[in-house]
Amino acid sequence: MRVTTTKSKSDESFYINYAFINEKGKSTSRIYKKLGKLSELSKELNTDRDGVMAWAKEQARIETEKYKKENESVSIALNPNIPIKKDQQNTFNCGYLFLQSIYYSLHLDNICRNIKNAYDGKMVRV
Repeated sequence: MRVTTTKSKSDESFYINYAFINEKGKSTSRIYKKLGKLSELSKELNTDRDGVMAWAKEQARIETEKYKKENESVSIALNPNIPIKKDQQNTFNCGYLFLQSIYYSLHLDNICRNIKNAYDGKMVRV
């Protein structure tokens, strides 16, 4: 992230922008956060434009760290040369948990039980 400024006739505004690649593959940037106007920030921080710019760069650094923490990815290093230990479970069957939650939320267990109890011991012709 970086600090950008826009100047108007009477004042200058400070922004934190971030760059990214959009869905079309083009490099672009967007405003991440508006920091404020030079006149307000210089009164608040008791400094001149250079001091406000230094403060803004520090804010951009902090926001960059926060953004990276929130959007960090997890990577697992796998090495095919390491032997698998004996009697150690390496795979876990948990794909059914998603379907199981749907099954019970729709109360299909009750429907199946009721059908079974209604036709238990009776011959049903189809």
